[in-house]
Amino acid sequence: MKKILKIIIVLVLVATIGVSGFIIYKNSQGVSYDISSVQKIQNDVEIISETDDGVTIKKKSDGDFKVLMFTDTHLNGKKETDIQTVSFIVKNITEQKPDLVIFGGDNVSSGFNEKRNNEFAQLMENLGVYWAAVLGNHEGDGLLAVSREENVEIFSSYDHCLMRKGKSDIDGSGNYTINVLNSDGTLKEVFFLMDSGSYMTDKSKKEYGVTKDGEVYDGVKTSQVDWYKNKHDALTEEYGSFKSITVVHIPPYQAEKEYSEGDFLYGDKREGVCESGFDAGLLDAMMQKGSAQAVYFGHDHVNNFGVMYENVLLSYIQPSGYGVYNMQSKFDSPESEWIQGATLLNIKTDGTFTAERIYNHK
Repeated sequence: MKKILKIIIVLVLVATIGVSGFIIYKNSQGVSYDISSVQKIQNDVEIISETDDGVTIKKKSDGDFKVLMFTDTHLNGKKETDIQTVSFIVKNITEQKPDLVIFGGDNVSSGFNEKRNNEFAQLMENLGVYWAAVLGNHEGDGLLAVSREENVEIFSSYDHCLMRKGKSDIDGSGNYTINVLNSDGTLKEVFFLMDSGSYMTDKSKKEYGVTKDGEVYDGVKTSQVDWYKNKHDALTEEYGSFKSITVVHIPPYQAEKEYSEGDFLYGDKREGVCESGFDAGLLDAMMQKGSAQAVYFGHDHVNNFGVMYENVLLSYIQPSGYGVYNMQSKFDSPESEWIQGATLLNIKTDGTFTAERIYNHK
């Protein structure tokens, strides 16, 4: 009995030490950047109203509304590359002084990332700019990673974050709109931000008739398309006609067909398009409602081109992370060919916009 008791005590001690080590490690994995060093930028945007699935904001002054977009930052706890990624995020925001920043998914990845999520959000808070995000396929991955739902809760708890959890009766976490008003209160632009998921479950494969075995990338589902249409109708009733831009992480189902034809408006295709494995009708709904100008997404780190689908732009956000596969690691290319950066939208009073691709190496 004494021998068994000793073994039990040793096992309990080992388990306690292991758990304590995990907790210490988890709490030490920040973004490896001095977030207190950033300077707050001036902006004249204010929140007018908010719900669980939407925030209405207004720029007090007239002129273009600047939106800076990053994607696939993959802050994964690797010190050197995290510092490089965050440094360029800060540099681009400080130089461009946007009215709104949007992150296109796979923002804070890998395990032990609760502290990184909070430090990343605090970094944006210190910059003083309003910001939003969608989830990518890697949010929630890794040992002791925060769940997708927890990720939304962490981000949305910060004052300058416009991310909202969305309706509880539809698929995904973080389906919401950002409604941008002109200084006179008219609706300039609506951003539909939607969770395109991670990988299809057997249940969703059966529901959408997907027969492919193994991993199939997820996408916007029927309940989300219905939400898009209902939300669109409600905004139309309140404001009249408007223009809109949708942001997801995984490219929509139609993207591969359009891209395979090679009729690019700009940019390059350096890898296959890893699009959603099914079509729940999101683009059809966009055609029906008529406000859509563009769908922006990330996911494929060495693609940065755009094409037209009917009259809607399908475009990659300029990839932004240095800690995952990229031009250098995939092609051993010189820094002058790296495409990490950001996408800048300048939105006019009538909701039309121009886009610029920013390259960090320049």
